Amino acid sequence: MTTFTDKRGSLSVIEKEQPFVVKRVFWMHHIGADKERGAHAMVEGSEVLVAVHGSFVVDLDDGLSKTSIFLNDPTKGLLLRPGIWSRTHSYKDECVGLILASEDYDRSKYIYDYQDYLKQRLK
Repeated sequence: MTTFTDKRGSLSVIEKEQPFVVKRVFWMHHIGADKERGAHAMVEGSEVLVAVHGSFVVDLDDGLSKTSIFLNDPTKGLLLRPGIWSRTHSYKDECVGLILASEDYDRSKYIYDYQDYLKQRLK
């Protein structure tokens, strides 16, 4: 992501930085601090997540190890690859999260049950 800043403020641009052609753009907003989103793994495709306003946490799990990433900077994005279980939570400050996806949405290309994910991932 490239950011230009001058006395008027900042402008951040996503052009060729992501390693895929963007086929779908969506955003999360008006989510309570006690709510979650995601809780799935993509079978195909990738996504870039950006906290364009406020902040949220992304939990990542590859079936063997887990980590959490705090997103609160609109000039940085998190690349999610296929095969990683992810969920977002802890939304703060009227968070708006932008997601750029490499694929059109197809429910059959996601795993929504964690036990099924582990079975498929750890084969």
